[in-house]
This record gives sequence, C-alpha cells and structure tokens, in this order.
Amino acid sequence: MSSSSALWAIPLVSLISGTSSPTIVTETFNQTISYSSLVAHQDQVLINKSLVVSNQPRYVIEFHAKPANEWMIMVNNHPAFLVKDLPNAVITATKLAMTMNAPDFDANQIEPVAINGEYIGRYKDVVLFKIPKSEVINPALKLTQWINNLRVNTGVEPLTLVEAQKQMYQLTTTDEQIDGIASWYGPYFQGRQTASGEQFEQQDFTAAHPSLPFDTYLNVTNQQNGKSVIVRINDRGPYFGDRNLDLSHAAAIALNSDEVGVVPITATILVSSQNY
Repeated sequence: MSSSSALWAIPLVSLISGTSSPTIVTETFNQTISYSSLVAHQDQVLINKSLVVSNQPRYVIEFHAKPANEWMIMVNNHPAFLVKDLPNAVITATKLAMTMNAPDFDANQIEPVAINGEYIGRYKDVVLFKIPKSEVINPALKLTQWINNLRVNTGVEPLTLVEAQKQMYQLTTTDEQIDGIASWYGPYFQGRQTASGEQFEQQDFTAAHPSLPFDTYLNVTNQQNGKSVIVRINDRGPYFGDRNLDLSHAAAIALNSDEVGVVPITATILVSSQNY
C-alpha cells in the first residue's frame, strides 16, 4: 500500500484511554486515490471513514467530502453540520465522538450560543462547531438547523426557532407587549443602509419600528396562525397607514405572512436574561 492511497487519522481509542501521545494510523480506501485526486474531486463523496470509540459505540461519527473543500459531519449516518477543510473535519469528528460517547452525555445540553459575531454549537463547555457571521446569510437560522440536526440524531426533541433564538441570545420575556399590524420589506431595500447604520439584509431576522431602541429584541407572533419569530430592531418605519412593524423578508417567511403581506401581530419585548 502506498502512502498516497491512505488517509491519516488519530484513533479515538488512544485519546479516550488517556495515552500520552495518540497513535497515528492509516485507513485504506476501497480504491487507490491519490491526495491530489482527492483535492480535485471535492464534489464526490470520496471518504466514508468512521471514527470509532469502542467496538460498538452508541454514536458513530463520520465525515464526508462535499464541494468547495467542505466536509459534512455525520452522526449515525445522518447529516449534522459542515466544517471547512479536512484537518478541521478530523479534529471536529474526534471531539464530537468523544463528547457524545461519554457515559454522562446528555443531548438536552446541546445548545446554540451567539458570542461576538460567532454562532456556536456547544455542549456544556465544549465548542462543537462555529459559524462566523460573515460567512453565512442568517446565521441564527443555520445554527438552529445544525443544533436540531444533532438533537434529532440523538433522539431529543428539536428546538423551535424561538426557543433556539432565546438560548443563543440569552433572552427572557417581559410583560411589555405591542398589538398591531406588521408588513414586510425585502428585495428593493437589499443592501441599503438602515437607520441604525447597518446594511439591510432581507434574509436576517430584523425589523423596523418607529421608536423602539435599536437592538431591541421582539418575539413577534402572527395572530392568524400562531407562528413566531424573534427579530432585532435595526431600522425605522413603517411609514404607511396604521402599521406598527416592518419585518424583514426572512421574518415574514417564518411567520408565513410573506404572501399575505400584512398581518395582525403580537410583539413581546425581550431583554437579556443576565440583567433581568
């Protein structure tokens, strides 16, 4: 076997057993594939390697090649989340396998966290993955999807969008509510500067309000169907009729109000749970 037909990886058994330096082993592909061909064919699933903790681990973690040098982390053959580059895939899969196959693992403690522009999937104090805000449109939605992939793959109920948003931004509900009418705005304003100075991104969960302070969070509920989403105020408006709130397109889609256009809503003001 030539070295060009093998993938180098760190076996989890040596990590978990506490050996001072992990052993490096090779795992052979079903066919001879050079490293150069691996890089040149990222659009094919060229790797299907299990990182195994024991002979019969509860959760088998794998990583599969995807386009654009991305790797899909798999849990028991179900997609969980993406990471960049092969070394990161090896490290992430190793960490995830060690975490999930620990005797005291509790999937209910997998949580979404937003800190300093990074959207993080975390288990207790262990960071499982990060989503830089600059690389993803609507990172809050992506983080919710990936957290729920992990939760469902481990037999735990998925979080609702609002539950996930409350966790990631550490928000709690107040007694202050606004009952009124909400519209939405989107493509025509895409990329324009909002009243807060930010660029408008129609795929983020934001909204415009005539007077609420910027960065106020609202839990907005469509009174017609009960659907809810948390939005952040970053603009002024609406300036038409008796409307109270102008939602981003993504927020309107979450409320299933994008086709109707204007709906009655109840908006509850949220504050940081650390200061409440």
